[in-house]
Amino acid sequence: MSLNLTMRHLFFLSFIFFSVCSFGVSLTREIRLPFANSELTLNNDVKNKILKSYLEIGNGDWLCFKSISEDEIIKNKIEAFKIAKIRNNRIGDFLLRNGISQGQFKRKYSSFEHVWLLKPKHFISSVQVLNKKKSPNTMIKRFTNSAGCVFFFESGNSIEFKPMSFEGFRSDEINVHIQEFNSKYDFVKYGVTAQGNKGMLETQGMYFVEAFSNGQKVNLRPRVSYTLKIREGKADVPFYSFYGKEVHGQLIWVKNSQQKFYSESIEDDHSISVGEDGEYNNSFIEVVDTVFVENEFDEMEALVIRENRMLGSDLVGQFNGLGWINCDRFYDSEETISMKFRIDGGESDKPYSVYLIFKDINSVLPIYKVTNGTYESPMIPVGAKATLFAVQGDEKSVKNKLAFQDITVNDNTTIDLKSSIIDKEDLDSYMRDIVF
Repeated sequence: MSLNLTMRHLFFLSFIFFSVCSFGVSLTREIRLPFANSELTLNNDVKNKILKSYLEIGNGDWLCFKSISEDEIIKNKIEAFKIAKIRNNRIGDFLLRNGISQGQFKRKYSSFEHVWLLKPKHFISSVQVLNKKKSPNTMIKRFTNSAGCVFFFESGNSIEFKPMSFEGFRSDEINVHIQEFNSKYDFVKYGVTAQGNKGMLETQGMYFVEAFSNGQKVNLRPRVSYTLKIREGKADVPFYSFYGKEVHGQLIWVKNSQQKFYSESIEDDHSISVGEDGEYNNSFIEVVDTVFVENEFDEMEALVIRENRMLGSDLVGQFNGLGWINCDRFYDSEETISMKFRIDGGESDKPYSVYLIFKDINSVLPIYKVTNGTYESPMIPVGAKATLFAVQGDEKSVKNKLAFQDITVNDNTTIDLKSSIIDKEDLDSYMRDIVF
């Protein structure tokens, strides 16, 4: 019986040992910092070593910074102890200035004090949704609930609400606000990016939809959906309805696999008028619409839109929720990698908003902040051509820092960018020249 008990104990201990070895063990890399003898300040070599080491280690791993040399210890152990204390204080201040939180590093003693720094398993996006309320692409329409309404956007896309789409009475006046983000310039300017909960997205248009009645927000009726039509939408691969959620200011998109977009042929649209000869009138229809838009003085203006729309060229999808919506797909690639970037050597006391703008894919991705001057991408397709775009500044800033570079996604070492100082009023024109 005692033998069986001993075997059980051994089995249990073995199980615990291999479980700990297989899961949850972080690696630790020891880094000896290149301080000169008795030097107290952090020179450029020391700073670069700290930032470079932190960027290169794996997520979830530790760095142990050794700030005192064997020669200094041998020369005067008591003095070396004091020097290590001062240097470690300054290392801590340097880490804080560069955007690393206090909770990520601590001091531990062996024979001397050392700074231990943890790299998180997950980073927060450097990009946040910005000024969406100030978007000039906002369209507002008022209509009775019993009537329904169609929105026609300058892009050629449209959104249709059928009669009695919203909660409330038939006679209720419904006030719907829709913002369209349809260009890569829009994606960057307003921080509306294409990162899905399961990877990179290719988009055909992003929208923010709100509805009001009697001064209060209203929702769709249960089991009611509305229609988004993408003019001349890409149909060679399947696209789906996606819904967005703002998490820490960043948009994360989730696919509804039950709501697949489909191509609409001319025969499918029963509202199209046919000529006396039984033929469609040149395959075009004139659309006249009145919408209300917000001008530069925050006043509402009526705008008449006239356009000729080609028949039978729409990609059509359904949505049963308001808020952030999107016609998207997860972008397929045989090989993906994560890339690392550094701005001005990596040292910065303020963070940047960093975007990866793909040239041949309609997608703009947010880049994750490692420190204020070092960044890391999500998984991206190898071989894709893109522009890396970084901007530093806020609404109170008179000047901005701007850095950008065209890249091809590969497994090269860290890419270094150089920033320039520009007037804030010139940022928009730079964006239009760079982002396309």
